[in-house]
Amino acid sequence: MRRWLLVVALALMVNVGYGAIFYSFSVLIGDGAAAGEFSRTVLSASLGLGLIVSGMLALVVGTVCDVLGPKRVFLAGAALGFAGLAAFSRAEAEWQVIAVWALLLGPAMACAFYEPAYVAIDQWFTENKGRAIGLLTVVAGLSSAIFIPLTQWLVDGFGWRGAALTLGGVMLCVIVPLALFLVRDRPREGARLREVDFKAAYAAMLAGVRHTNRAFWLVTAAFFLGLSGTFGMLFHQVAHMQDLGFPAGQVASVVGVIGIISLPARFLLPALGDKVSPSLLAALVFALLAVSGTVLIGAEEWWRIYLYVALFGVVFGSVLPMRAVAMSRLFSGEAYGRLMGLQQTMMAPAMAGGPFLVGALRDTTGSYAFPWIGAVALLALAIAPMLASGKAHPPR
Repeated sequence: MRRWLLVVALALMVNVGYGAIFYSFSVLIGDGAAAGEFSRTVLSASLGLGLIVSGMLALVVGTVCDVLGPKRVFLAGAALGFAGLAAFSRAEAEWQVIAVWALLLGPAMACAFYEPAYVAIDQWFTENKGRAIGLLTVVAGLSSAIFIPLTQWLVDGFGWRGAALTLGGVMLCVIVPLALFLVRDRPREGARLREVDFKAAYAAMLAGVRHTNRAFWLVTAAFFLGLSGTFGMLFHQVAHMQDLGFPAGQVASVVGVIGIISLPARFLLPALGDKVSPSLLAALVFALLAVSGTVLIGAEEWWRIYLYVALFGVVFGSVLPMRAVAMSRLFSGEAYGRLMGLQQTMMAPAMAGGPFLVGALRDTTGSYAFPWIGAVALLALAIAPMLASGKAHPPR
């Protein structure tokens, strides 16, 4: 029972972390908010830079989780998130906005998003890991539904600066008590460091890299390709449909359903990964996402929009948790956090680069046709290495 209470606490912390920093950004960048004082280019670049910094720190975060446990990581995430959002609320110049996201909010994302929660589950669960990751993802997946309207309400009532400061306070008030009272560290004995110094921490980090093998690089290649295509489609789907001639208001309403449709798969597919090969399931997810993208190419009828939303939505939410389940099946143990962190370092350019390339190609060609086909192709290319990873043997 205590383990499942831990999962709920992890889910709530990740929900608040994502909501306060990531999902709130879609409101803070809008009219009547920070975009009234800073350019959207600078704001978007700041978020992208924060994501890159988060990815660069993932190996360090994973190492700390392996050798000490995730409690300190989440506490650091809450402190950095509060400090970053508070500093953002006081920013007067564009360079200050960029500095805040690079130095405070980027590191906060590394500490308060999924990665440390995945490690905690791997450390506490020997069975039902997929079910635990599924529960984590379902609760955390409600973040956008909670924080987007909450942020808009705060902006309407207190202005964007007051909203940012309040969201920082929410992070502090929710994550700190949950981490202190419900998260218990349980680093595996082979990875535990009684006393931490720079030399020991650096050696522990390098030790995780030495655990890589063919299976690790196959999973990494598959998710690099798959996430590039998935995020490229995700961030440009509304604009693509508008380019196809569908009304903006109706498109936004239909696409908004994706978040609701994705909830069952967030739990069911990771839970199914306890019994069925996660590599096979992840390959199926990439295949269905590729099919959904194909449906939208050159669409002129509404039924194709609905079919795209149904296919994309039913599996989209399971992409990130299936990575955790697949890696846990292959690499559960004392180096799991470091391997997840190393992999996340390489995933960050995919998640940031996919949307950038789709947008750049759209501006260059004047159409989404070519970049959208490219995103579909990336998803299709991810299937083979994902299937091959299931046949590779994990290191011992």
